[in-house]
Amino acid sequence: MPRCPFCEEELEHLEVECYERCWTVYEVYPDNDPRFPPLPNPLVWEQIDKELTEDSRIERARCPYCHAPLLLKDEDEIEEFFKGSLIVALLNDPRTRMLNEKRMLFNGKLYEIRRTYEIVRDPNGIVREPFTYDKPERRFTVLVLSEL
Repeated sequence: MPRCPFCEEELEHLEVECYERCWTVYEVYPDNDPRFPPLPNPLVWEQIDKELTEDSRIERARCPYCHAPLLLKDEDEIEEFFKGSLIVALLNDPRTRMLNEKRMLFNGKLYEIRRTYEIVRDPNGIVREPFTYDKPERRFTVLVLSEL
């Protein structure tokens, strides 16, 4: 199982926020059930069919324990992450060793650097993507690495 690079918890699942647009068909009918008092909205909406559109996308994947962003951009990367062929690591992790601008060793294995991000840990200990903030924060470089 993969581990979160921030809290080191073993991850059996992730929290994934998605932006979804869909086409949905409902049956709409008045709620005339005499057994219950009338509702503020007297209509019942029953979903019959739903189809996601092509512009649906993953917004962010997070650790379910510390809620830190794991910077995985799509379903394929999430699948690779759980298989172990893609990892998210901190640049200052003692298990990392840079070989050149495209390759690095992590825990004795050779990886290609897919992307780098800058992440911050604010004074409350929350790990998040940076934005304008007037208090001191600790900055990290996070690497998304794919196994060679």
